[in-house]
Amino acid sequence: MKSKLLNIWKKFKDLLKQGLTPKQLAISIVVSTLVSIFPIFGLATIALTCIAIPFRLNLPIMIAFSYIIGPLKFVLLIPFINIGASIFGTEHTLLTFEAIKTSYDAGFWITVKKLSYELLCGTVGWSITAIPLGVVLFSILKTILTYFDKLKTSRITAL
Repeated sequence: MKSKLLNIWKKFKDLLKQGLTPKQLAISIVVSTLVSIFPIFGLATIALTCIAIPFRLNLPIMIAFSYIIGPLKFVLLIPFINIGASIFGTEHTLLTFEAIKTSYDAGFWITVKKLSYELLCGTVGWSITAIPLGVVLFSILKTILTYFDKLKTSRITAL
């Protein structure tokens, strides 16, 4: 039983790595994180697939991170809307998360119709914060993943 579990774990790890360099793995994680916190619900998996395939990124790890990071979208939705509203020079919306959730429960297109200005503000707020966040996150992840890759390589050559 233990060897079977170890075999499954090894296959899972191989699937996540897919022979990618630390740079490609860092890009996969950063893109997944940024797409996952995009302030419009229901687009992450489709967008990640459309990005991962042409750029040959690691889609399984991107979707896994999307599900891990997904709850962060709930926390960042209203701040993104407020950032966008302040950029447009309008009053901050008094919209609550519950109002947005209720609107999504009625349907995606109804939400787009009723909350188009809030979604535009959220998208602008996300755009302003996503670029610096992506650069910082990529730098940190690339450094960490390169370190572990060199550590693994040095252990293999030492044997």
